[in-house]
Order: sequence, then C-alpha cells, then structure tokens
Amino acid sequence: MRVMKFGGTSVRDHDRIRVAAGLVREALAEGPVAVVVSALGGVTDQLLEIARTSQRGDGDYTPVFSELVERHLAVVDRLEDAAEREAVRLLVSDLLGEIRLLVSGVSLVRECSPRTLDKIVSTGERLSSLLMAAMLRQLGVDAEACDARRLIVTDRSFGSAVVQYEASYARIREHFAKRGAVQVVTGFIASTLDGETTTLGRGGSDYTASLLGVALGADRVEIWTDVDGVLSADPRRVEAAFSLPRLSYDELLELSHFGAKVVYPPTVHPARKAAIPLLIKNTLNPSFPGTVVVAEAGPSDAPIRGISSISRVALLRIEGDGMIEVPGTAGRFFKALGEAGINVILISQASSEHTICIAVDPQRAAAARDVVNAEFARERAAGLVDDLVVEEDVSILAVVGVDMCRRPGISGRIFNSLGAAGVNVRAIAQGSSELNISLAIASADERRALATVHDAFFDSTRLNVFLLGVGTVGSELLRQLRESPAAEDWSLSGIASSRRMSLERRRRDRDRWSNALLDGAAASATDLSVLAAFVRSTPGPSVVVDCTASDAMVDLYAELLAAGIDVVTANKKPLAAPQAEWRRLLEAQWSPGSGRLYHEATVGAGLPVVRTLSDQVATGDRVLRIEGLFSGTLSFLLHRLQQGTSFSTALGDARDLGLTEPDVREDLSGQDVARKLLILARLAGAQIDLADIRVTSLLPETSAFRDATRDEVWGRLAELDPVFAQLLTDCVTEGRVPAYLASFVTGPGAPRATVGIERVALDHPAASTFGTENLFAFTTERYHERPLVVRGPGAGPAVTAAGVFGDLLTVAARVSRLSGAPPRTAVTSAAAADPAPSTIGVAGIGR
Repeated sequence: MRVMKFGGTSVRDHDRIRVAAGLVREALAEGPVAVVVSALGGVTDQLLEIARTSQRGDGDYTPVFSELVERHLAVVDRLEDAAEREAVRLLVSDLLGEIRLLVSGVSLVRECSPRTLDKIVSTGERLSSLLMAAMLRQLGVDAEACDARRLIVTDRSFGSAVVQYEASYARIREHFAKRGAVQVVTGFIASTLDGETTTLGRGGSDYTASLLGVALGADRVEIWTDVDGVLSADPRRVEAAFSLPRLSYDELLELSHFGAKVVYPPTVHPARKAAIPLLIKNTLNPSFPGTVVVAEAGPSDAPIRGISSISRVALLRIEGDGMIEVPGTAGRFFKALGEAGINVILISQASSEHTICIAVDPQRAAAARDVVNAEFARERAAGLVDDLVVEEDVSILAVVGVDMCRRPGISGRIFNSLGAAGVNVRAIAQGSSELNISLAIASADERRALATVHDAFFDSTRLNVFLLGVGTVGSELLRQLRESPAAEDWSLSGIASSRRMSLERRRRDRDRWSNALLDGAAASATDLSVLAAFVRSTPGPSVVVDCTASDAMVDLYAELLAAGIDVVTANKKPLAAPQAEWRRLLEAQWSPGSGRLYHEATVGAGLPVVRTLSDQVATGDRVLRIEGLFSGTLSFLLHRLQQGTSFSTALGDARDLGLTEPDVREDLSGQDVARKLLILARLAGAQIDLADIRVTSLLPETSAFRDATRDEVWGRLAELDPVFAQLLTDCVTEGRVPAYLASFVTGPGAPRATVGIERVALDHPAASTFGTENLFAFTTERYHERPLVVRGPGAGPAVTAAGVFGDLLTVAARVSRLSGAPPRTAVTSAAAADPAPSTIGVAGIGR
C-alpha cells in the first residue's frame, strides 16, 4: 500500500488532474493505492478572500466566486463520458450552492467565526476529490471520493485542529476495510467528535496523507508537488540549488520550519513514529527520483544538508546589568510573551546573562515590546533593565544537517564565507546537537547570504561545465559524460552551438545533458561576451569546454583564464594562432589564481601525446626531433587507397565515420596536421608560427578547390581519383607505401618543420600503421638512439571526446585538491589522479 497526495499545483486544472490520475493508474499496477488531494491551486485563497470580503461588507465577492465556479465546471465539462459528466456536474453544483448560502449568511451578519471559516474553506478539497475520482473513472480505475471528515477526528481548535490519533486511525481502518474502490480522500479537513468541520492548518493535506499512511500501514507516503523534491536551498534565491536525494525527518522539520514549505511540518510526526518513509516527487517531472525522507538519511558528500531562511522577522533584545545572576529573568521574559500568544522563532543569550535576544513575527513585534516592557517596568524604572530594543528588517538564515556535529569547522566555514561577502551577523543560535545553526542578518543581505553559504558547502567541489560546440565531438562528449560515474556530481551549466545558447545556474541532472537543451534557449545566438560574463558570475569552480573549430576563441580563452576559469579544448586553432596571441594565452595563466588551459585532444585525440611531451620537457629533457603521422583521417584515407578504394570513396567513408573536419580542405590541405605540429613544436620550446611550416597539400592549388564551397569541394573530389591511383601504382612499383608525415627538427640555425606526403620504405614505422592510427615519435637527449613513440587511433568523435573527458577529470581532481575536499567521484585515469601541473603542457601551457 502507498498513499499518494497531490498538492494544489498538481490538480490545478483538467490537464494536471489527468496527469495525476495517470500516475495513480500506473501505481496501481504495483499494488493498492490511497489518494489524497488538495484543493485546486489557489482555490483555498479564493475561498478565504470570499469569506473575508463578505464578513467586512466592503466589497463584492461575487466575481471571485464566479471565477471559482467556472474553474471547477471547466474541469467537469472536459470529462469524456456524458453520464459521468452530468452526475459530477450535479454534485459540484450542489456543493457550490451550499457554500454560496453559507457565504450569504456571513455577509448578512458580518461575522465569520473560525468554525464557519473552516466550513467554507473545506469546500476546495471536497470539490477536487470529486473531480479526481471522476478522472480516475475516465481512465478505467474504480474510484470514489471520500470525505475525510468521516475519517479524521480532532479537537475544536478551528483553523488548526489537533488530531486525536487513535480515534482517527480506527475510523480510517474501518472505512478502508469496507471499500474496494480507490479512495480519493479530501486533504486538509477533518471533524470533531460531534461532526463539526475542522481544518488541519495550511498545508494540512500532507498531514492527512501521513495519517492515512500510518493507519493503513503504507510502505511509503508520496507527496506530489511542483518541484523536484526538497532542494538544497530556495531556487528563487539560490540559482545553484539542487534536489536532495535523502533527508532525515529531523532535517526536514528544521528546513520546513525555516521557510522550506515543501512539506507541512506536522506531517512528519506520525510518519516518523511509524517509520514510514516520505517521498517528495514532482508531478511535472515524474521520472525524477525526488527526495526520500527517513529516520537515518546516511552520510552526505557535503557536511550540511540544506539551507533555508525566514525572510522577515523582528529581532527583540532585552539587556541590563540587573539581569546578571538574577534567577527567573528569562522565565519572566518568556512567560510574558507566552501569555500574550507570541511565538518565539529564535533565542540567543550571552553567557554573561546580560542580554537575551529573540526573533518574532514582525506583526507581533509591537505587542511583544509592550508586554515585555510592562513585565520589567520596575527594573526599567530603577535603571537595571533597558527598554526593549526592536530591530526590524531582519531575516533568519538556517544551516541544517545531522552530520554537522561530527565535522569540525562548520561554523568557521559559515562565518568566513559571510565575512568575505560582507554580511554582518546580528545574532546566532545553535543547539548542542548542531542540527541547526541559525543566524540573524539584515533582510537586504538575505539573498546574498544564502547564495554565499550554499556555495561554501555545495559548490567547492561541484564542477560547472560549459560546453561550446555540439557537433560530432560535442555530442559524443555529452553521451560519455551522461554514462560515466566520474561526472556524476558535475553540472552542465551552459551549452552552445553556432546559432543558439542555453545558460542555467540551477543544477542540471545528467539525464538532462543533451543537445535538446538548446531547444527554446533564451539566447538566439552564441554571444561569447555574454557567455564569459555568465561563467565569471557563476558560483563555484567552472570549466569551459571548446569542441568547436572556431578561430575566434583566443580572446575568450584569455579572459576566462585571467579570471581563474579553466579551459579544456579540442580546438587546435587558438593554440596555433600567431605568436603574439599564443603569448597572451601563456601570460593569462601566470597571475595568481588564474585558470589553466588543458588541450590533450588538440593533437592526438585521446592519445597521451601532449602530456608525454610536456613531461619530458618539464623534467629537463631537450627535444631534438618530432615526427610521425599526425592525422588519423589521412592515415585512414591512405590505408583505404592501399586496399583498392578510390580517393573520393575513401574520403566519403571517412566523413560518414565522423573522421573529417567540417571543411574537408582542413584535412587535405595539411593545415590540420600543421597546426598539431606547431602545437607540439611550441611545447618543445620553439618560437615558430604556422607560416614557418612548409606544407604540401593533397589538393591542387587551383581556384576550383580553393574558392569552392564545402559542398562543391565534395562534388569535385572524384576528379582526383586518377591522381591518387597513379600515386599508389608508383609506390607499389618502388616497394613503398604513401604516408602523410609531419616533421620538426631542431639544431643549428632555425628549426625545420615540414608536412606532406612521402613514399616510405616498408620497414618504416609509418608503413605498419592501420586504419586511423596516429604515430608520434619524440627523439630527445634521453631518447636519442630510439625515439619515444606514442601510437594508436587518433581520429573519430569517440576517441577525441575521450581525450576531452580525460582533461575534465584532471580539472575535477585539481578542484577537489584546491578545495581541500576529497574527490566526490572515483577517479581512475592516470591524468585525473595526478592533477599537478607540468611546466609547459597538459595541465597548463606555460605553467
């Protein structure tokens, strides 16, 4: 058995009610279900407005009443079965007529007692239960509306009645034992022993569900609302807030008390006593797992569970020398407030007993001042106690978590973060259990304080990922990130193509990491300045990932790096920019707190080429020669030629496999290989530019290929089939094979760098490569007789994305190390396990 409660937003209109009914029908496939419903969203407020307007007699309540009638009949009118529609219309009309008469009576006598008000506001749930039961029947579920006034017994505290548990449980069990149909129970309402209508307080439908769960021995009580469970903070104030997978009952109570109104606090008591889990789910996103609330939530990655706040309170302070070591002072203070019916939200007292500080509802601040001043009138007259001081425009920030008592330094981290943000703390309250640390601050600082403390605990190790480029490599990277546990705690905070951009600070769960995020994005185009500003203002560590082929990224890289933002790139063009721009990238990383540039995928895709060379240089080795096959695409092409495939067909196959650049001339011209050679030569210490490399293209230097569009080039490739057929014939005659080689040689005078096709002997290492294999040979002073060789697949979206992913793991490990927190995911790659920077490459060029 499970109890499913649907809040007002979940039954707001016909479409929402149908969705909720569908969830109930799905749940019935797994076992029996009891349903609890709130009034349609906003209806309780409408009923309260009608009652108060009729009581005051200073306005016309009929427009609001007419709107209420229209809302409910609009749902009825969309029921598909005519007989069902007419039957429900009659029941709904009778209920509305009953309330119309009651409200008319209030208008005549100008009085609306708490008892009468309960009767009026009970109508919302009574109406919604009729509509939900009818919708379930439309979906083929045997269901009936159930008035909770027959089930739940309370005292006569109208407006917020006290439940009589045993009597209520007995009635619930007796009723359900006799009913075979699914019961759609009215939430929020109950009755006294003599049948007077009562209510359980705003949010009381949750309480109803909990009571049913206990009485029926439910496996769980599900609270269906419009958010993804209980969030780490209010998402309206903290954009980085995310759903908490688990909470303890105590943590939920603390968060609920301080503003997190996802669950009505009295709901917890019966569920906790019976050890029934509460599950908070989102009707608008039913596949999301939501938040489970149990007795022991288990350890969390962060030392706190969540942050909440009360936006407006009044801070009252009584102080004076006459309070020191005088027994009963605090008792008199709180007795005076209690007798006046004033609830105390927070208490703080100094050990000197010189001061007692409390927080109350600001609407009761004046009354509190009067009763306290009256209580201490004689002490005030004698100068022993000062007049009560009242500070308004104060908010309370509550930091909650059962693990706080076991982890030192929590308070220090809170106050350090607030101090750094310029937030002054007016008062502090903390119990010995350390479940809750509450702080009084100026209301003007509330939003800033919430975001600051949230960042201090949740964003120190969470990596915000911004992805530029969602072509073959970017899309494959998204797939790898979604499927890998290593990226479990990262957040995709931005994604951009050449035409659209989507930026969001709220945590996106990995099942939402997809190109589809660009659909309906607010920005119609990718504006790099907007992107940079957003990244810089996003709390916590961030990394920008460039999977584009754009040559306009140097400015963005330099700005991000100087601002402390790491950059991971598979884009060769910024690193092959002219010397002046290359130097800008180096210098952007030299200042304290700067970001780092990671670019393993720019040269060997997923092969550890950049790291291998950088490690040699960082340890004092000197590079003498770099050579090899640097293009997996061209290796694939020439290998297919040797198998008898024509040039144009082989290139078409490479394109279909995602091996070519967006413009195939980048591959065939040798420019892509030249950029890789330039990157490696610069890492080796050479000061050269792309123009210093002698490049022999595979394409003719004619306007037919140079000036054509991308599509036109593909249409002309067949013209080159005879040329490459002859090349292959000549190679066979000479006992050689064609290879597109890159070479960089240092020595006396200027370094020599060449790129072009060569006919290599059969015993040459390049002659034995296969498919998309790359080969990088580094001859150094240490590796002089036999070069250090890195060899393997060097083209394709999967291996390139893996190279980018490897750099991201390095970034994440570095973030964890700098934050002083253990990595939140298991790191298995060697690159991620050793995040320390090398002198030149991988972990940051020029570092």
